[in-house]
Amino acid sequence: MSKIPQRPELNALFNMPPQDAIDYLQAKGFKIGWDWHETLNEAHSRAFTVAKVARIDLLQDIKKSLVEAMQQGQSLEQWKANITPTLQKAGWWGKQTVINPVGMEQTVQLGSPRRLKTIFDTNMHKSLAAGRYKAMMATVETRPIWVWVHISISNPRKIHLARNGEARRYDDPFWLYAYPPTEWGCKCKVIAKRESDIEDQNLNLIQTQPEDIEHHQVIIGKNSFTGQDVVSTQTRIRIKQQDGSESFFSPALGFNSHPASSYLLDAELSKRAVDLVGVDKGTQQIQQMLLSRPRLKAHEAFIKNSLSDTPIQNKTSTVAVMHATDIQFMAAQKQAFENPIITLGDQLFLDKRSVLADAEWVDLPHIIAQSWRVLWDRENNQLLYWLPTVESYSANQVVQVAVQSKNGVMQIVNVAVVERSAAVDQLNTNTYVAIR
Repeated sequence: MSKIPQRPELNALFNMPPQDAIDYLQAKGFKIGWDWHETLNEAHSRAFTVAKVARIDLLQDIKKSLVEAMQQGQSLEQWKANITPTLQKAGWWGKQTVINPVGMEQTVQLGSPRRLKTIFDTNMHKSLAAGRYKAMMATVETRPIWVWVHISISNPRKIHLARNGEARRYDDPFWLYAYPPTEWGCKCKVIAKRESDIEDQNLNLIQTQPEDIEHHQVIIGKNSFTGQDVVSTQTRIRIKQQDGSESFFSPALGFNSHPASSYLLDAELSKRAVDLVGVDKGTQQIQQMLLSRPRLKAHEAFIKNSLSDTPIQNKTSTVAVMHATDIQFMAAQKQAFENPIITLGDQLFLDKRSVLADAEWVDLPHIIAQSWRVLWDRENNQLLYWLPTVESYSANQVVQVAVQSKNGVMQIVNVAVVERSAAVDQLNTNTYVAIR
């Protein structure tokens, strides 16, 4: 079995927080959530949220204090000493009877030493994991083998200890569901290895097939407003060892999110897209990433967060990448852009929400990828994507997504329903140019 790192190595990990981990936390927006189950999964990786904190200004204070704690290498006790007076002054402390979001009185536990420990540990571990994931994704060409490393602690979880030393390719489906931390208090991490290390270090290489991954619904609690059961998806992964033995691994409920769904990975995705701009194979690679489960879940979280009661936060979601043909056409038109990834802003989404059903907005990355016509609007210097037929509109209508370069970033600037005949007239008069 591979050597298990001891506590000093874990301390070193926390005493030297990488900038990427800090950036992960800083990039988050804000989301109001009441019950703990409202703050799970991808919602947590796109927005900073603490159950039962119903004020944005207080969320801002907590997030700012965590960023400072990470920057300064503060311990849990140091952070608690700094943030506790702020929370007590704001009245967010102890067990209190308060008015919940549906206007009913409810006795709830607000701030406490135990809750602060959970807030600190969860945010620190997930930030560090996201920073590490970004760094590892940047080196997959030279270090494509990822190895699970269990950190030695008292009373280790046997199922986590059993993962120690297991090696998988970075694109193995296992990592889409089980990149640590995968449970409260989990301090496991992943390290990257070269392909040659498989033989040189006799790594225990494991492959996960799609059929090895199962999803099922489980009850995780009660809705405190209605008393109804709250259901969440839990993933179970079959692990086949080289000796033929099998076991199963399931991330804990509430750990369905993935570092790839964070805003931090938007930057890495953009960098990779710039490096591969104009390369057809590279464009296909970025498209696959955008349509991967973590990225689709990230977009879904963006839509849901935008629809929450929080103010506009000027956040964006990566929804598409320009086709190589579109890139070549833009270059021929001398249209400057720095990045072929297309983004959707929360303000534009809310302004144009009525054009599509909410489910269609959630599925926008898939829908844009299936655009059946791409045009160039000569008057407005915009790419126009004609989406597949939307059920709520007639056969003579087209949902048109307009994309324009803003400061080098390709942004969706309009989503509208247009008459197909009028659009054809624009083509006939050369106002529009057909690209593909």
